[in-house]
Amino acid sequence: MGTIALMRSVIVYSPFVGCSSGVGTGKTHSSLKFARCTFRSGSCSRQRLHMHSRQSCRLGKQRIMTSQATRNPLEEELARGDNINVNLRSEAEAPWRTLRLVMFSFFCVSATVGAVIATVQVVSALRGSDGALPLNDVATSLAVDLGAVGTFAFLLRRDLKARDKQVARLQREERLGALQIELASGKLLRLTKLRGFARVVLFAGTPEQVRQVVEAAESYRQDLIDRTVLLVALPIYGDSLSDASGVCPLEKDDLKFRAMPVRLEEWSAWFGQQLSASSKSAEQGLYVSLRLDGRVRGSGTGAPPFDRFVKQMAVNTDGSLWKGFLDGMDGRVN
Repeated sequence: MGTIALMRSVIVYSPFVGCSSGVGTGKTHSSLKFARCTFRSGSCSRQRLHMHSRQSCRLGKQRIMTSQATRNPLEEELARGDNINVNLRSEAEAPWRTLRLVMFSFFCVSATVGAVIATVQVVSALRGSDGALPLNDVATSLAVDLGAVGTFAFLLRRDLKARDKQVARLQREERLGALQIELASGKLLRLTKLRGFARVVLFAGTPEQVRQVVEAAESYRQDLIDRTVLLVALPIYGDSLSDASGVCPLEKDDLKFRAMPVRLEEWSAWFGQQLSASSKSAEQGLYVSLRLDGRVRGSGTGAPPFDRFVKQMAVNTDGSLWKGFLDGMDGRVN
């Protein structure tokens, strides 16, 4: 009887027993269904997890491709090397600033430690502790240390502000240098390619203001060409961005006199950043004058002062510019 009961239990609960096993056929079917459902549910879970991971990877790749496709070409140019140029130019303009920052920081910390020690000595002298130094001596030492802390902290803060201001200016100039222009010959260039060859003068205004500035520059055409001044007129203000070629088209003899801006939306964004950082208004137009090395000579509202440029800038008719001593001064800088 024990053997028969054991066989029945095996037949009933074993998942490997077929439907034709005599005893316990109903329970056997339920066991098989439960095992099959469990196996299938596990397989479905693994498949769903695999499909979800593949979809996540696909979405991630699509987001990366979309961000790369919508990235501004100007931002890509800046990311590839403009930070290096900014650091190099910053070191060239202020070669001793890093050393000063290190020294001022060290002196400030040293004076702070001395002030803490002198404070403890003053407290000990006031309490009349054994072995305390004279009060006059420790008070004088504390005053000297506090004065040193204030002096070096002021010098350090001033140098840090000057560095931040310089880096911000260089970043604006590098962003400006990444913008493109088209010459009268049809060649596309970035402003950085003109460094050492042309003094670029930018004017941004409405289409009517741009026409007036170009007409005013015609009176000084030869004088400006002799001084390697290149005018870039930008009709970026008004109801909407205008086509620069339609406002003031280039002629064949404008190769050394005028150039056409390319991608006006990027030029408009750059001038918008300048306006947001200053209190100037663009109602009368804005002008920016650059030196031969690409640095900003001056800027202001209204039409560029071409008569002042003619008086201040050196003539380069024989190609002798930048060959003499102190030629790098390149006229007055506002």
